[in-house]
Amino acid sequence: MSLPVSEEDLLEGFKRLKLRNMRDLLEAQQLQEELAGFEHPVQALNHLVQREVAARDETRRQRRLTQAKFPEEKTLEEFEFDEQPSVDETQIRKLAELDFIEQTQNVVFLGPPGIGKTHLAIALGVRAVNGGYSVRFTTAENLVDTLYQSLADNSLKRKLSKYAKHDLLIIDELGYLSLDQTASDHFFQVVNRAYEEQSIILTSNRPFQEWSGLFDDATVVSAILDRLLHHVHLFNMEGESYRLKGLQETQLGGDTA
Repeated sequence: MSLPVSEEDLLEGFKRLKLRNMRDLLEAQQLQEELAGFEHPVQALNHLVQREVAARDETRRQRRLTQAKFPEEKTLEEFEFDEQPSVDETQIRKLAELDFIEQTQNVVFLGPPGIGKTHLAIALGVRAVNGGYSVRFTTAENLVDTLYQSLADNSLKRKLSKYAKHDLLIIDELGYLSLDQTASDHFFQVVNRAYEEQSIILTSNRPFQEWSGLFDDATVVSAILDRLLHHVHLFNMEGESYRLKGLQETQLGGDTA
């Protein structure tokens, strides 16, 4: 005759196997309640396994989300496509299926400030995280500053490799600062390492014809564009800044109060 299993033994087994979800259910005295509706032990076991798998998937998703370093979490559902007619919603929804990452294609959003470029870039990045991909978000300024700083401790190659290890690299706000020779070279190295190995989403407030004023050397501009645009989904966005529009509406509301 088999002896009954003690909760202590079961808990110890869950801990050793790192079955955190089952352990939490047992510690909360909810394990029997969770299994009460199942007539067959295999069904009950499958239910527990699926719960554990879902919990581990969510833990990994949260880890990827943290590692992505988004300034804030944005979704496509929050984006007001009706307010931004220069963006083809169908194209964006297609990109959200994430085939562009599998095919190491790039996405570029061009247009004036405040019209949703960063929102779309982050939203696609969040979709990629949810889809199991490794993502890294950075502004262009932070990117070049980080690589500049790496020169002091001779860690440039290691920092470049860190950016290159992700499935998707998002570079936001290229165009607000001009890059000197060193920064231009570093930016080229990032794009060159990514070429046909990694997808890039890039946003810029400057059209391509003005990029010669951003980088130190026209040859570098040509080399960057050659690699960036080889396999690209390009969006030329237009419109008035949402932030300015909101400010104007607030001021008008205050005037009529």
